[in-house]
Amino acid sequence: MRILLACDKFKGSLDSVGVNTSLAKGLNSRDSKITTIIHPLADGGDGTLAVLGQSFNIPFTHQSTIDPLGRSIIAPFLIEGQTAYFELAVASGISLLKNEERNPLRTTTLGTGRMMRAAVEAGARDLVLGLGGSCTTEVGLGIAYELGVRFFDKNKNSILPSGGNLLAILSIDTSQAAKVNSLKILSDVPNPLYGHNGAAYVFGPQKGATDRDVELLDRGLRHIAQLIEKTTGRSISELVGGGAAGGIAAGLAGLFDAQITNGFEFVKVQTNLETAVMQADLVITGEGQLDKTSLDGKVVGGVATLCREYQKPLVAVVGKSKLSKKEKDALGLQEIYTVLEKAGSVEYAIRGAANYLEQIGTDISLFKKPLIQKKIL
Repeated sequence: MRILLACDKFKGSLDSVGVNTSLAKGLNSRDSKITTIIHPLADGGDGTLAVLGQSFNIPFTHQSTIDPLGRSIIAPFLIEGQTAYFELAVASGISLLKNEERNPLRTTTLGTGRMMRAAVEAGARDLVLGLGGSCTTEVGLGIAYELGVRFFDKNKNSILPSGGNLLAILSIDTSQAAKVNSLKILSDVPNPLYGHNGAAYVFGPQKGATDRDVELLDRGLRHIAQLIEKTTGRSISELVGGGAAGGIAAGLAGLFDAQITNGFEFVKVQTNLETAVMQADLVITGEGQLDKTSLDGKVVGGVATLCREYQKPLVAVVGKSKLSKKEKDALGLQEIYTVLEKAGSVEYAIRGAANYLEQIGTDISLFKKPLIQKKIL
C-alpha cells in the first residue's frame, strides 16, 4: 500500500519535512507492507524555499544581507541555472523582529532586494519570490531600490524608501533597473493595494501600525500607485492580490511587470504533486490549523481538489481543526486527526508535535483499510 504524505508545515512547531517524517515513522512502525512517500508542501509563504530546495535537490546559497531594520544577517535563497527562488520571510519577515520593533513606517524590503540583486549578478534572469510573513507596507520599493530603481523627493534628492516616507516620493527613475526575463510572485492573498480591504487597513495593525499609521500608509500606497502608473503606464490600483505583503505584489507588478501566481499551484507543478496523488492508495495532508481559509488556495484545499479528481481517499492531520462537519465533507475528508486532541493543550501540542504526529501515524496505520473502503463505498 502506497500512502502519500503531503502536509504543509505546522507553523511555530515543525517544518513540512518534520511533519511528514514524523507521520511516516508512526505509519511504518506497525505495518511493514506500507510504503510511505514523503512529499513536503507549501503554499508560497514561509517554508516554500525549503520545500523547493528538497524537491529540486539543490543546496541553499547563503547571502549577506540586512533584516527589515537594516541589521546585518545571512539569509538563504536557491539558484539553478538562470532561475532563482526567494522567500520574503527570511530577510523581510515579521519573525525577525521583537514585538516592540514592529513598525511598518520604518521596516523595509531592502534585505530581500539585496539577495535578489546578488542572484541577478550571478546570472539569474527568472526570479520567483514567495510572499508570506511580511512586516512591511512599502509596496516592495526596497526590493526595487536594490534592483536599480531610484526614488526622488521634490528637490530631486534620492530617497531610501520605507512605509513612512512614501508620500515624499515624487518621481521614479527605472532607467537603471535590473534586466530580468520574468519575475513571479507567489501568493494567495486576494486583497487590493489600498482602501479598507487593502494592505494597510487589513494587515497593517498586525505589523505594529496604529490607527494613525494605517491612514498614513494607505495614503502612501495610493500615491505610489498613481506615481507608478505615471512612470510605467501600468495600473496597479485594482490589481487582485496587489495588497499582498504590504503591497509588494502590486509594486513589483508595476515596476517589473511581475506576475502574481497562486503559491500552492506553483509548488504543485514544481514538485509534480499530481503524479504522486495518482499513484497513491491513500493521501494524508495537513497544516497547523484547519479552518475556512484552508479551502482557498492553501495546501489542504489544493490536495483535496486533486484527491476528488482522482478518487483518492484523503485524511487530514492538523494541529487544530475549526471545520464543521459540513465543511469537512465538502473537502472530501475521510477523517481529521488533531494533535491538540492528543496533547490536551496548545503549549504541549507545539512542544511535542513530532511525538504526537508519530502516534497519529500509528493510529492511521491501524485503520487504513476502513478509510480506503469508506471512500470506495
